Amino acid sequence: MQRATALRETQRVTRGSVRSVILGSALALGAGLALNLATALPGFAQTQPETQTQPETQAQPEPQAGTASNDQGRPADAKASSQPGASLSLPEPLLDAAGNPAPDMSASEAAYKRGDFVTARAELEKLVTTGHPQVLYRLSLLLVQGKGGAQDLGRAAGLLQKAADQGNADALTLLGQLYLQGSGVRRNAPMAAQLFTRAAEKGSATAQYFIGKMYREGAGVTADPVKSLTWLQAAARQGVGEAMFELAEIFGKGLGVTPDEAEALKWLDLASQTGLPQAQFTLAQNYSRGGAVARNDEKALKLYRDAAEAGYVPAQTALGALYFAGEGGLAKDTGEALIWFSRAADKGDPSAQTNLAYMYATGDGVTRNDAQAAKLYQLAAHGGLPRAQAAFAVMLSEGRGIDKDMKAAEAWYQKAARAGLKSAGTRLGALYAGGELAVSDKAAVVGWVHQAALSGDEAARAWLESATKEGVLAAEGRFADLIAKGAAGAEPDPDRALSLYRDAAERGDPFAQLQLGLLYARGEGVEQDYVTAHKWVNLSAADGNREAVKSRDLFASLMTPEQISEAQRKAREWTLAHLAGTQ
Repeated sequence: MQRATALRETQRVTRGSVRSVILGSALALGAGLALNLATALPGFAQTQPETQTQPETQAQPEPQAGTASNDQGRPADAKASSQPGASLSLPEPLLDAAGNPAPDMSASEAAYKRGDFVTARAELEKLVTTGHPQVLYRLSLLLVQGKGGAQDLGRAAGLLQKAADQGNADALTLLGQLYLQGSGVRRNAPMAAQLFTRAAEKGSATAQYFIGKMYREGAGVTADPVKSLTWLQAAARQGVGEAMFELAEIFGKGLGVTPDEAEALKWLDLASQTGLPQAQFTLAQNYSRGGAVARNDEKALKLYRDAAEAGYVPAQTALGALYFAGEGGLAKDTGEALIWFSRAADKGDPSAQTNLAYMYATGDGVTRNDAQAAKLYQLAAHGGLPRAQAAFAVMLSEGRGIDKDMKAAEAWYQKAARAGLKSAGTRLGALYAGGELAVSDKAAVVGWVHQAALSGDEAARAWLESATKEGVLAAEGRFADLIAKGAAGAEPDPDRALSLYRDAAERGDPFAQLQLGLLYARGEGVEQDYVTAHKWVNLSAADGNREAVKSRDLFASLMTPEQISEAQRKAREWTLAHLAGTQ
């Protein structure tokens, strides 16, 4: 049951409004940084000559949204970056800051194009003494990527600094990323922001994206939604998919702007068209569920597949789940599900590991293999997925595919339950009530046993009744709750429940105090009295009970200031009397 539930939940493709989906898929500030360092900066693929300027003496005005240009007034390149090894066309000679043409790098370019990075690097080493910024940048890029030899971030940073001092936008951008990440240099976000700003003002789309992100997050600069939006729009209009995706989130969630689903969808669709897997996956989620866009399983499936084939792990897991369940216009195909789950699981995705474990645990689409299932559940459990933690606890408690270990099972059930997985808490309570797990402190496990009783477990109800008779304070209020609700075979008895609630509340049980306060607020079994209701929920709230805090605030909104003052006085009097009685 636990394993089946775990898989069913991971199969659910998130579907909702653009706003909610984008909220769940937002990129963190550092997301994509490794990718950019490795592959996403201009290097050997120049489609236009790089424009060099004299070293800056003062900052240039920031471009308005959509008007980014280089420092000679020409439109900036249509793309912020290109993949190494793409077109090597150099229609015009590159000039350094003094107007000198770049040395002949054709031998290095040809070697790079055919994948001979050792020769490409060696040829650049021959030219490094020229000090030309493009030579320094290209060699630095190979040093950062570790192509043609060992990675050397420290040397790369030194070479980039020399190129950056000459105003080379590519070098400024890559050096900014090293400072942002703390690679080869001490991490320094303000320095990164300065470098990105200089490069962005020269028209570097990648730098515009990074400085836009930093202004949005307040990293290295004071957060500024207007500057963030300006730079992100500039980068997006130069074709940076990540910037488009950021704009989709900004407009979808209304971050510093009026929420605009149409604008969010526009940018999300454009980001998807650039091939950005995160955007494809997010747009697929929207098409899968409908709402902001009309539901379209065919479009969703294509986008999921595109993102999955690009290696985006969440899309691989989602595509596997669709195949496994036979949803989204697909026929059930456990073979395809196995392929996609395996790819994502190999990359460490806990959801995919859990789904794959379920297949092996049930023999659905594969030969049943409990040992493999237990191994995968364990990996996903350590990955922090509550459903996997509960499923692994099941394997441990039953000795399936792994040695039986009830103490370890208890620990994993507790992790899952504390993370909010209700079924884990219910199962844990049943094990305590049934005597399968030893209990050294009944008060510590009362909440889980109560949860099991509410699910209909009569053994759990009997356990709470026995603990109440033994004087376990935490059990009394919860046993009263079962009597009030007639749960787990208990005979409904409102009067007895009220008596137990009152006794436990007076003795200091926060759960009973909350329940008693709610009874007074509703006037159930007692005369409605908001002053007394506020008193009891306020006392419960003092213990950190969130529901009590919400109830107290709600009651206060219905009371006069005088009534609130009286309720607070009564709560203080109870506290003083209670403290005196416990000393």
